[in-house]
Amino acid sequence: MGGTERPESRAVSGDLLLLILAPLTVFAFALFMPKALGDGDTGWHIGAGAWIVEHLQVPRTDPFSFSAAGREWMAHEWLSEIAMFAAWQFAGWRGVMLLFASAAGLLYFMLAAHLRKWMPPAAAALVLVYVTIAVLPSYLARPHMFALPMLAGWMLLMIRARERGAAPSPWLGLLMLVWVNAHASFIVGIAIAGAFGLESLIEAERERRWQVVRGWGLFGAILLVAGLCNPAGFHAYEYPFYVSRLELLKYINEWNPASFGEIGGFEVILLSSLFFLLYRPTRVPVVRLLMLLGFLHLALDHIRQLPVLVVLGAILLAEPVGRAWSDGAPRPRPPVEARHAELRPLLAVALLLLAGLAVARLALPFERPDSRGVPQAALRAVPAELRGQPVFNEYSFGGLLVLEGIRPFIDGRSDMYGDAFTADYFEISRGDMTRWRRADARWNFGWTIMRPDDLLVAKLDREPGWRRLYADKWAVVHVADKRRDPLNPARGSGK
Repeated sequence: MGGTERPESRAVSGDLLLLILAPLTVFAFALFMPKALGDGDTGWHIGAGAWIVEHLQVPRTDPFSFSAAGREWMAHEWLSEIAMFAAWQFAGWRGVMLLFASAAGLLYFMLAAHLRKWMPPAAAALVLVYVTIAVLPSYLARPHMFALPMLAGWMLLMIRARERGAAPSPWLGLLMLVWVNAHASFIVGIAIAGAFGLESLIEAERERRWQVVRGWGLFGAILLVAGLCNPAGFHAYEYPFYVSRLELLKYINEWNPASFGEIGGFEVILLSSLFFLLYRPTRVPVVRLLMLLGFLHLALDHIRQLPVLVVLGAILLAEPVGRAWSDGAPRPRPPVEARHAELRPLLAVALLLLAGLAVARLALPFERPDSRGVPQAALRAVPAELRGQPVFNEYSFGGLLVLEGIRPFIDGRSDMYGDAFTADYFEISRGDMTRWRRADARWNFGWTIMRPDDLLVAKLDREPGWRRLYADKWAVVHVADKRRDPLNPARGSGK
C-alpha cells in the first residue's frame, strides 16, 4: 500500500513546488531585469504621477509638451502612475523594479494556483512557459503590467462564481473602482463578467433563470456604475475604441497586427495549443470558446494583446484540457489548504526568500542603463542652456525628456497628439525635408535628439545650419546655428 501512495504524494508535492517556485522564480528574475526600464513611456507615466501628487488633482490638459501645451488630455491611468511615482520616489529605479516584479510574481502565483487544480505539474509548467513567451517581450514598467494580474484575478473570480452557481459578490465593484482608474482594460473585465452572466443564464434551469438575471444583472449594473467613477466619466468607456480607430497606430510596432512571416512565439504557442486541443478532443463551453476567439481576434489585430490572449486562454482552457488529458486521474485536485502540513514550511521558506530578494534589490546599487528608448548619456551631453529650447525628439525618447523636466515635441501619448500631427512627425523622422523645414519654421527648433537609424539624422548632417553635438549607439544630438533661416537654410547660413 505504501508503494502506491508515494507517486501520488510526489505528484501533490510537485504541484505545491510549482505553486511556490513559479512566482518566486519570476519575481527573482524580474527584480534584476533592467529590460523593464527600457521603455521611454515609463518616464512620462512617472512624471504624470509626480504632477498628480504635487497638484492633488488629475491633469485635464497637457502639462508636459510644448507642441500640445494646454490641449485636452486626461491621465486615465492616474492610479497606476501614482503607484509608479511612489515606488520611484521611495527607492528610485530599484523601487520601480520591485513594484513591477511584485505584479509579475502575483500573476504567476494566481496562474500556478489555478493550473495545479487541473493539470499535472509538468503540463502546468509548460503553460507557464507559454505565458512567459507571450509576456516577456512586453514586460516593461508601464501600467499594462498591472492590468495582467487584474485580468487574471478577475477571470478566476468569475469562474469561482460559476462554480458556486451564484452571481459574484457586489463587493467586487470596489475592485472595478480601482481598475477603471488604473488601466483602460477594465472594459474587458466588464465584458468578461457579461459573458459569464450569459453562460449562467444559458445553463440555468427554467425556474432559476429569473434568479440568474437578477443576480448577474445587479452585478453588471454595479460594474457599469463603477466604471463611471473616474475623472473622465463616460469617456473612459469610449477611450479604448477611440484609440483602436486611430490611423497613427500603423506607425507604432506594438499596435501592428500579428505577422507570421517568420516563426515566432505567437505561432509556436498557437500551433502547439491547437495540437493539444485537437489530439485529444477537448470540449470548451460555447460562451468560453467565444471569449477565446474574441481574445484571439484582439491578439491578431494588435500584437500587444498577445499576453492577454495567453494569460486568459490559459485560465479558460485549464479545466477542459486538464480533463481531456487526465488519463483517469481525479480532477480537480484537492485545494492546497488540504496539504497545510506540507505547505506551511514551503510557504515560510518562500516568504523568507521573497523578503531577502526584495531587500537585496533595494540594497544593491543600480543605475538605469541606456537603451533604445532611454538615451541618458546623449541627454547628459546637452548643455543646460539648450534644454529649454524647443527640441525635435524621437517618439520613444519623449518620456525620458518629461522625466528630466524637458518639454518634448512628441511622446507616447499619441492619442492626444492625434493622427495628423503624429503622421507628420513620422514622415519627418523618415527624412521628409519639406515637412521638416515647415515644422522647423513653425517651432524654431534649437536641437534634435534622434536614433542613429532615423533617416532625418543623415539629412541633418548635410543640412546647412545644423551640426552634430553628440552621437552614440542609442542617439544622435544635433544643434541649430542661431543664424540659420529654417525655410531657406542655405541663405540663413551664409552659404
